Amino acid sequence: MGQRHIVFYSIVITIIALVVFGVREQEVHEQSIDEKLASAIKKQILPSDKTLPNTDQKLPYYLYGRADLNNNGKEETFVLMQSESYCEQNECKAYLFDDQYKIMAKWEKIQRPVLIGDDINNGWKDILLTSDNQTYLIQYTDKTYNEKISTAPKYTDKAQALEAVGLAIDSEYYQANGTNLELDYNQPIFDCQTCYLFSYEELDNTNSQQHYLAVNVATGSVRKVNHSQNKQ
Repeated sequence: MGQRHIVFYSIVITIIALVVFGVREQEVHEQSIDEKLASAIKKQILPSDKTLPNTDQKLPYYLYGRADLNNNGKEETFVLMQSESYCEQNECKAYLFDDQYKIMAKWEKIQRPVLIGDDINNGWKDILLTSDNQTYLIQYTDKTYNEKISTAPKYTDKAQALEAVGLAIDSEYYQANGTNLELDYNQPIFDCQTCYLFSYEELDNTNSQQHYLAVNVATGSVRKVNHSQNKQ
């Protein structure tokens, strides 16, 4: 084997090792973050010496999403509980943790979608929360987010939602052989204000399997996503 081949294979092996190390480092980092969140929930939400109770339909104990709400380079975490002890008629308690995993705001009877707003108030991005099938605009005032959701301005997006429907219908995915397009509110926590999720079936699919489209009205983009990406 020539020296050039040896050098080439050495470079390839080095690149592979760096990629594997990078992936592993990212997995460890994400696992560490998830453990910090689980610990924060246990200490600040659950009663002493209690564990999370079971959930219906094999749901996770809680759903969560992260975003940098105040542009300081660190992410806040929104948690939507899922167990019976924290939910009533498909609406559940929700908590917002700061970047140090301390509860900074909490709400009752929240359902998805939970979105990040386009606007900023007092240095913090707005949050769109849904309760009793009505979406509210939650703003940051007096050093915290408004926890009295009934006093928050109502948010309507009918025109934008219709535009999203049009984008989904005109997409190559739905045009191929799609049918039964429906709006799906099980978006990832902290999806964008102009983002929508749709489910649909394919005409030649005898198993009636659901397919999903993620639509962003602001960019006009439509992409096909899988079940696990939607259902956190």
